[in-house]
Amino acid sequence: MFIVFEGIDGSGKTTLSKMLFEFLQRRGIKSVLTREPFDETLRKVVLEKDFDPWGETFLFLADRSYHVKNFVKPKLEEGFTVISDRYYLSTLAYQGFGRGLDIDLLKVLNDRATGGLKADLTFVLDIPVEVALRRIEKSRGSTERFEKKHFLERVREGFLKLAEEEGALVLNGERNPYELLGEVLKKIGLFLDKRGEKI
Repeated sequence: MFIVFEGIDGSGKTTLSKMLFEFLQRRGIKSVLTREPFDETLRKVVLEKDFDPWGETFLFLADRSYHVKNFVKPKLEEGFTVISDRYYLSTLAYQGFGRGLDIDLLKVLNDRATGGLKADLTFVLDIPVEVALRRIEKSRGSTERFEKKHFLERVREGFLKLAEEEGALVLNGERNPYELLGEVLKKIGLFLDKRGEKI
């Protein structure tokens, strides 16, 4: 099973993805936690270098292609539940809605980069931008290039529209993380019931 958490920076997706991973581990379920960008240096490069929107997009797509081919697909084939902090909706939201690139073209390019691999379940953590920025300031003391109010407003709007199109479950990122984990587990349970499996 392939599970993805999406949302703007500061939405709580990283915390929730870790909580789910730890829960599955305690239950003895084979699972791995991963994130995008998969190459840890890539985000730093994009933030430090002055790439245009397409330049940064191609870097993220190359990273995603490598991630899927060399980590996600092999782990799925080995029977692991793969939990990813970000996947292709982030490119559509950030580079499409945020940076103004053509959404339909981004979808085609993402499909090529991933070999058409879709998540079984996608959760979008939604939170007001002002709250997200306060969280970022509190945890890191400063914001980065992608963490500006007007930009994140467009990205947030994109995530909500994409969630509706893709059938992703939108979660209120201001709620208690344990309550959110309960919602996630309920959704996973329903998904597994349809396949005749249990968590």
